[in-house]
Amino acid sequence: MNTRLFILTGFLVAGSNLLAAESQVTTDRFLAPLRAEASRKHPAAKAAELKAGAAAKDVRAVRLWDDPMVGLMLMGAEKKMRMDDGDIRLSLEQPLPRPGLFEANRSKADAIRRAESQNAQTSSLNAGAAAAKDAIELALADESIRLQDEQIRWMRAMADNARQRALNPEQTSVDALRLESELAREEQILESAKRTRKSISERLNLSLGRPLEKEWPRLNLPATPPPTPIGTAEVTRIARVNPRVLAMKEMAAAAGAETRIADRERLPGVSLAVESSMYSGGDLRSASFGVKMNLPWFNEQSYQAKIDAARLREKSAAHDVDAVVREIADQVLALANDAANAAAQSRAYSGDVFAKSQEATRTLETSWISSKATLTDLLDANRLIFSLRLEQRRYIAMQLSALEDLRVLVPDRR
Repeated sequence: MNTRLFILTGFLVAGSNLLAAESQVTTDRFLAPLRAEASRKHPAAKAAELKAGAAAKDVRAVRLWDDPMVGLMLMGAEKKMRMDDGDIRLSLEQPLPRPGLFEANRSKADAIRRAESQNAQTSSLNAGAAAAKDAIELALADESIRLQDEQIRWMRAMADNARQRALNPEQTSVDALRLESELAREEQILESAKRTRKSISERLNLSLGRPLEKEWPRLNLPATPPPTPIGTAEVTRIARVNPRVLAMKEMAAAAGAETRIADRERLPGVSLAVESSMYSGGDLRSASFGVKMNLPWFNEQSYQAKIDAARLREKSAAHDVDAVVREIADQVLALANDAANAAAQSRAYSGDVFAKSQEATRTLETSWISSKATLTDLLDANRLIFSLRLEQRRYIAMQLSALEDLRVLVPDRR
């Protein structure tokens, strides 16, 4: 009976390794195509991309020359007066560009285009990270189901042993009945885990824009935690690679261009004008050429107020950038710490702690079969092993999830 038990234990370990080999591991190589697919198909990412395209069109819409104005006037008077002065008057007026105004408007539009491009990058990263985190959660669900299935098979083996022991007149059937009860409870937990897995699978399909009923293969988390970036090193990269910060920098540049626009708008506007008079009989009576100019000095205070307001918005935008950098730095440090802690916990749960617990459980199995240990001690030891294995998998998933959030804040620009 003792030999039979250890053969079964070895079979479970081998089966576990086989399942891991057949499943797909949620490494970066597996997750990268999912991120790209979610970025292409997510409505928010598409909307942000269209906004970036519209902003690019706005750059081309900035004009150097305003539209010319054409005028037509007809005179109503005595024939002699119309013959002398002409009864048809034509005019053409062309405003001239104000110095530096076109460049300032073009600079503002181009800064907004770059900001919208960074906003599109943010939407793309968020969509990709959401899909990757769903895949990680699905892998954790598969790991939980696998461990729960192994737990049930172990419980069935123990129940068989208990029933064989109950055939001995000196033994009771209490252990067998308790194991049957524990087995029924574990089977209900497994069914619940399978329903949860189905829900996560549907959520992942929704993130990717796929049919909800599409089946996913068995996924597996990495056996060991991947490297964790150093938080302080990632903080130094925020100002260079974080798309939200880059977008706000571009909006600060747009605010600076708005200040230049306000300064250029207070300059006098000059227009060239041509007028001609002719008689309806076909003769040209006169032609004139002139220059028109508005007088902005009467509204000097209004123009200056607009310039001052633009300068204040420019300074405010610069401080907003600094505030967002600090906010994101706080998040980066927290995520890097969470990832490092999860990795450390994962290694601890799969090291000496697990090895010693496993050795103790095997000893208790032998002792229980020979009636030298109680079933309660055996079940408690087995639950500890199960808990350690499941927690180790959860910490791997927690680290991967934290790394996905970190990737959104400090993306790889290579």
